[in-house]
Amino acid sequence: MKMKKYLYIITTILCLNANSLYSQLLYTENFDNLTVGNLGTDYTGNTPGQNGWYTFSLETQTNSFFTIVNETNRGKVLDLSTGLTHSEALIALKNNLHNLIANRLPGNDVLSFEIDYFTGSIQPANSTGNVAEIRLSSIGDPLAPTSQSEPLTHAVILKNNGTFLPGGVVDRDGTLPFNTWIKISIYLDYPNKKVYHHIPYLNEVFVGDFLQNKSSASLIDDYPLSNILIFVTVKNDPNDPKIYTRNRYDDIKITALNAVPPDVITLSTNEQLSSKFNIYPNPANNIVNITNSENMSIQQVIVYDINGKQLKTQNYDSSQEIKLNVDNLSSGTYMLHIKSDSGTAIKKLIKK
Repeated sequence: MKMKKYLYIITTILCLNANSLYSQLLYTENFDNLTVGNLGTDYTGNTPGQNGWYTFSLETQTNSFFTIVNETNRGKVLDLSTGLTHSEALIALKNNLHNLIANRLPGNDVLSFEIDYFTGSIQPANSTGNVAEIRLSSIGDPLAPTSQSEPLTHAVILKNNGTFLPGGVVDRDGTLPFNTWIKISIYLDYPNKKVYHHIPYLNEVFVGDFLQNKSSASLIDDYPLSNILIFVTVKNDPNDPKIYTRNRYDDIKITALNAVPPDVITLSTNEQLSSKFNIYPNPANNIVNITNSENMSIQQVIVYDINGKQLKTQNYDSSQEIKLNVDNLSSGTYMLHIKSDSGTAIKKLIKK
């Protein structure tokens, strides 16, 4: 009996150490415990709705834009949608999460935010604005005109042309499929004042700075993640056809980590390297030229399809500029893994 007791104590200590070293789930929301129907009862955002979510309908002013619905193979999800309109702005807000952040274990000063997002349908080409946005901010009123809460990050999805833009990070973008669930992961690295947007579908990580002008000895305690703001806007010229927006969300998680995952760091490093390579023409018919801005020597190019299947490998004699024959590839999207003396760069190629 005494030996069993000692084993239990040792196991408990190991589990606590594992949590401290790796991860600690602080908040989760999958909407399955909510009731199908309107998320809130107050479109002005003054009274919380189901599970403490606030809802704002800034123009049409109705609760019916924010609903909990059943989704095949997912259970219940949050739906933010409008009818046909020229202009609308919807906000779903979850606030006062900073007390949960304060419960993290010592050393877990990196926060991971995850959300599943449904990209919805393509909109008319002449529509001037149809944007879904996810914002994270610290303690305070995230909607105050004077911005009383410190903005930590925001990920922007442009629905018109299916591109993802990590707002406030970099000016590169990636193309997302329509009518598809994707995962968005955001890592707030407080010790190093870095933010990472990870989009597994794109196999890309966008890296930027945050809280750079702050000198606090404990940034995560003074500017903890406290507010999740899901923001949807429709803005179109009155002379253009009316449009709508369809957005769904699921599986929100906030996790405390002791460091950004190594695979995310590696991918972000590859992304920085990838930005130094250029491929043209793109889209291409048969021959693709690959060059780089720093005279790096290229040893090999591996071609993968969008599902990750390896299709073609071409070796080179450490040339700085090469030509890749893609004439035998079918029309579609491919990923080129370019191996150089500085590492592996990944570039997207569209074959006509």
